[in-house]
Amino acid sequence: MKVLITGHTSGIGKAIYDYFDSLGYECIGCSRSNGYDISTIEAKDKILDLAKDIDIFVNNAYSNFDHSQLILLRRLHDLWNGQDKIIINISSMITVFNDLKHPILKKYAETKRLQDEFLQDKLENPYVINLKLGTTDTPRVSWDNQQKMTTDNVVEILDFIFNNRHKYKVNSITVG
Repeated sequence: MKVLITGHTSGIGKAIYDYFDSLGYECIGCSRSNGYDISTIEAKDKILDLAKDIDIFVNNAYSNFDHSQLILLRRLHDLWNGQDKIIINISSMITVFNDLKHPILKKYAETKRLQDEFLQDKLENPYVINLKLGTTDTPRVSWDNQQKMTTDNVVEILDFIFNNRHKYKVNSITVG
């Protein structure tokens, strides 16, 4: 099987890349470091062109507040409509909080909430796994001193859902 992962060079994306690689899957990573800045139309087009021959797509890369991750998700879902493929979307548990005061956190929550809403009724063909994660120990949140999930925790959750996808239909799961 072939897996395409956006934002694969660090944090959650790297952990998921390493997970699928350890299973012997052919992994393709698309990140800013190798020319795939999802905030550009050109990069989204290149990613979608690669995705035509992919079995699993991990929508992990986040572009600061411009909805690029959502646009990529929508376009990929349209491209894969009716196909037996898997989309793993990395969302955030922050979407359950309505009283956020900090403007950056509010905007981040809004961008992730829109992804969740888009995926709400999308269950099969492609099969969608929407991971709404709590704060995870990655370089992006190294400044935050609160207790965090590890990327290993994320992989454990993904592994359970992925390996039991024929028994349980998990569309969205919130963990933190």
